[in-house]
Amino acid sequence: MERVTPASAGVSPRAVLGMLDALRRAGVETHSFMLTRRGKVCAEGWWKPFAPEYKHIMFSFSKSFTSTAIGFAEQEGLLSLDEKLADIFADALPENPGENLRKAEIKHLLTMTCGHEVKTDVLSPTDNMAADFMARPFVYEPGTHFSYNTAGTNMLCDILKRKIGKNLTEFLKPRLFEPLGMSDDIGCFTLPGGIEAGGFGYSIRTEDMARFIEFVANKGKLGEKQLLNADWFDRATAKQVENGDGTTDWGVGYGYQFWRCKPEGVYRGDGAYGQYGIVFPAYDATLVITSAELIMQDCLDAVWTHLLPGFNDFPVTGEEEAEQELSYRLKHLSLPVMPGFQLTEARDALNGSVFIPDKQYHSFTTIIGGAGCVATRYPVPLDDFLKSISFIFKDGKGYLECRQNSGVYALDLGLQGDYAVTDVNGVPFAVNSCWRSDKKLEVLIRNLNAASGRRADFEFEENKLKLNLDWTPPIGPGLAGTDYTEVTFSKMKAG
Repeated sequence: MERVTPASAGVSPRAVLGMLDALRRAGVETHSFMLTRRGKVCAEGWWKPFAPEYKHIMFSFSKSFTSTAIGFAEQEGLLSLDEKLADIFADALPENPGENLRKAEIKHLLTMTCGHEVKTDVLSPTDNMAADFMARPFVYEPGTHFSYNTAGTNMLCDILKRKIGKNLTEFLKPRLFEPLGMSDDIGCFTLPGGIEAGGFGYSIRTEDMARFIEFVANKGKLGEKQLLNADWFDRATAKQVENGDGTTDWGVGYGYQFWRCKPEGVYRGDGAYGQYGIVFPAYDATLVITSAELIMQDCLDAVWTHLLPGFNDFPVTGEEEAEQELSYRLKHLSLPVMPGFQLTEARDALNGSVFIPDKQYHSFTTIIGGAGCVATRYPVPLDDFLKSISFIFKDGKGYLECRQNSGVYALDLGLQGDYAVTDVNGVPFAVNSCWRSDKKLEVLIRNLNAASGRRADFEFEENKLKLNLDWTPPIGPGLAGTDYTEVTFSKMKAG
């Protein structure tokens, strides 16, 4: 995508700075953003250790891809939104299916109005997702009651597989990903039954998000070619159903897996912990954000309050100083880092020490996890148990060496006042550590494909090691695989 300055694109640099400042004041942990105007990138940034080359878990932003796939399938005559679920999944119907279930159609899955009173499990309890989904009571007449339901989006992926014989990514690749020039390694988490989790499972790069949202903003048009009919996006991004009282951006209407926003005409794709693709039709602009935030409204409020008034019809003048400041800020974005204190005696006493788990624990990378690590297709199986950890210090650096069933790897502890990135079986882990005392080593660990990270406090006491784990930010376990708060080890005796 072509790059231009914000001022030349008619975007106030002060407005972008105001948004960044508001995000910081609100405590939003932003990982990346990319702002486009008239099809060109005019501002972008990644908070170190996150970087352009790393994929980021999308969570429910994935739903917008699923919606688009259904649009392609409808355009090609492969399905109709009026088709009944009872006909498509005749082999998975419960005994004596009720009238509401018999009325439910594909369009009701798209609008989250299939009739369930409460959402069904994101991960189906069995491999038969369709049977599990339809066994839940359809309390309401389809189309009359909005209930956010990720399992319903996964059912749309099941429909694609049944009707077309292809999973979501395979179907979208020649129709969407390749024409838009998106990365060729885009992937989606696969559910136990073999269906891709289009409700939450994509991991993609920030620029891929921007390319897709630009396509949505252009209503399916790429250059002079109409890949997907504009009518689909007119419907998909319109208010198809009421979903609240309008006091938040999650209550002003829902389309086909897209949300309406409080500012007039604005809509978005949206994922848990703050993964956004926002379209501003009146200004020919889009904004994508990846983050790990606790109060998602804070992020959107920063955009509405500060960025939205900064769009202008003509190039912005008189803000040269602000543009220079913005350029500097965007090059030096970073999550907080701890200083590289060196405690020589503590380091030397620990060097080479090996610690054995006091009980059977999963692999260390599973222990530290990170919200979304399951959906990022982390390749180490849950039965890959940890055998030992040891600490190695050399050449001014420190390493945590982990031995587990699948092999041995060493995490660079990042003891030099910055994050160090280690690739573990294709997954980038960023680590920054600091000695808090001669008996305590504090370690910040980020799975850069996931949303959250871990703060790991290693506390040493004679021949014991206690590992205390907190979330950073404190968003809770989410989709974090096996969750731990405390792990204990015993020091292996020499000889």
